Amino acid sequence: MGEFDWVKSRSQYTASEVFKELAEAVQKDFSSYRQLYPGPAQSCEFEECSADRFYIGRRHFHRVVFELTDSKIIIGRWAYMGENTPLMALTVRLDDDGKCILIDEQEKGWKPWQVRRKALEETLFG
Repeated sequence: MGEFDWVKSRSQYTASEVFKELAEAVQKDFSSYRQLYPGPAQSCEFEECSADRFYIGRRHFHRVVFELTDSKIIIGRWAYMGENTPLMALTVRLDDDGKCILIDEQEKGWKPWQVRRKALEETLFG
């Protein structure tokens, strides 16, 4: 068995690719939520604004906005009739097992599902 090619593995995890995967996973989370909570889900919406921006929100309350910059994924909460509250600014890295993780400003590593939970839990579950 050969040595792990971390360079090749890391090259597959660009911010753009991870952002695309994150958008698909958030759509699946939202779909799952709508199936489990059809009533409350009526006040929620998912919108893909562009290739580098999407949001999920609760109408007339707030939106969680995901944006892609050159090398970071920025997540913020926009209050209805209010201002943006930054939640996370994430960079892409490999963990010690060769898996993709997202690193926040405090150098804490997050798995993609953990980022989605942290960003969306309040919006979906109050």
